[in-house]
Amino acid sequence: MRESTSTIIPRETYLSKLRAARGSDVIKGLTGIRRCGKSTLLLAFMDELKAEGVPEDRMLYVNLEESDLGIRTCDDILDLVSKNLSSIPGSYVFLDEVQTIPNWEIAVSTLFIKKADIYVTGSNSQMLSSELSTRLSGRCLEIRVRPLTFSEYVKFRNPGKSRDDLFAEYIRRGGFPAVARMEDTIPDLTNDMLSGIYNTVYTKDVTDRHSIRNTSAISNLCRFLMKNIGDRTSVRSATNYLSSSGLKVRPETIDSYISMLEGAMLFERAKRKDSKSKDYLRTNDKFYATDIGLRNIMIPYSETDLDGILENIVFNELSVRYGTASTCSVGQYEVDFVTGPINAIMYWQVCLSLADPETLKRELRPLRAIDDNFPKTIITLDKYPADNIDGIRVVRIADWLLEN
Repeated sequence: MRESTSTIIPRETYLSKLRAARGSDVIKGLTGIRRCGKSTLLLAFMDELKAEGVPEDRMLYVNLEESDLGIRTCDDILDLVSKNLSSIPGSYVFLDEVQTIPNWEIAVSTLFIKKADIYVTGSNSQMLSSELSTRLSGRCLEIRVRPLTFSEYVKFRNPGKSRDDLFAEYIRRGGFPAVARMEDTIPDLTNDMLSGIYNTVYTKDVTDRHSIRNTSAISNLCRFLMKNIGDRTSVRSATNYLSSSGLKVRPETIDSYISMLEGAMLFERAKRKDSKSKDYLRTNDKFYATDIGLRNIMIPYSETDLDGILENIVFNELSVRYGTASTCSVGQYEVDFVTGPINAIMYWQVCLSLADPETLKRELRPLRAIDDNFPKTIITLDKYPADNIDGIRVVRIADWLLEN
């Protein structure tokens, strides 16, 4: 039931959370898009437990998508656990892609009551925090796993390449671990790998799960969102786009489709906040691809899209560092992102270059309009001569992404 973990590169961001949660009186749920590394994290954590002396008969890993196991019901899960563990209390149970089994929460709750230390993974909205909490009566801890950040990507890649060369590949291929591995061995097949990941997610977690009949409409909607990463998007604009493509779909259906694509973790939504009240605004949100490589498979990479691609990468990085990121309305202006709790706010602008004086003015204007003293940063593609402009930090994106 296990694969070799001899070549695993530890992802400390997540392993540290698993270590901290070990033995706690909650069910640990790892959520994230397919192929982002959840299974490998479980296996790496199991290896740590084994190295500490935990006997193999007190640990069990099961991938519930493996058809040859014959697991179809929650009772099948319980039977398998009972047969493979010498004792359930105090044992470690790792259930991968648990959402594939109907009523899985019954088996998980039963094992939890029997004092097993339980870790589960899932790749769609059934595993999001609100539903996890509902299904498991609030006895869960969600750990959101994402594709590789650039700092992780560098560790996965050939150490002989320069930082800038690696970043140029990262903004094209994204951060799926399997894709990063292929870049140094069989780079000609990375697009095939990305296409396979997208098709699996789209089929299993969107069309099959929701029994979608009008697949052309939701497929075109997905392309529309990928094309317009970083732009304000509304149900009306998406409906108009599909109508212009000859697809007549009701706005409420479009809204439902967007939720399905978010549920499959193909996208994340950045809500808008007001800089003064810190309240969320009921206006158009922005959508960002969970992995930029998937975006570039659907919408061929072009340097004309580079501003949106950089913004997407910064959003994903901020989501890893701070849990979430929102856009920020400052009167008639807008700051790309705001992060942190109300007593530790940080503001972030993203742009290609500040070399043009008009661009410099445009990027500084919304930050200067904010009436507080919280940190403000401009992240650029190109190196700017100064690293500080009137208290506003300026940093190159490839350097910022490698900061601790």
